[in-house]
Amino acid sequence: MLIRKTGEDQLVDAYGIRFQQIYPNGGEELAPWGVGRAVVEPGGATEPHHHEDHEMFVFLSGHGVLTVDGEECEVGPEVTALLPAGSLHHVRNASDTERLVFLSVYWPTDHGPIDL
Repeated sequence: MLIRKTGEDQLVDAYGIRFQQIYPNGGEELAPWGVGRAVVEPGGATEPHHHEDHEMFVFLSGHGVLTVDGEECEVGPEVTALLPAGSLHHVRNASDTERLVFLSVYWPTDHGPIDL
């Protein structure tokens, strides 16, 4: 069993926002996937980027706009998004007062394709 703390002191600057790599950070032998916690401050946004892995966002709080390969979608609690590997994406916080918080779950493409 591995336990991780997810407090404010665990966040670092990454992708233009505050981010915590939760797993793998040790424990790679337990799961072929990773997960991180992202915090986008009011008015902030991630830098546009892409990954070699598939990725899923689980939005926990706040409201914003997710842009994937030029297509925009409003996001907030109770929204998840599945992004194929190589998709150019970024997340923008639409609020001037509230943080946008989400989990990023990712896995390598050799675990099979995703069909959208």
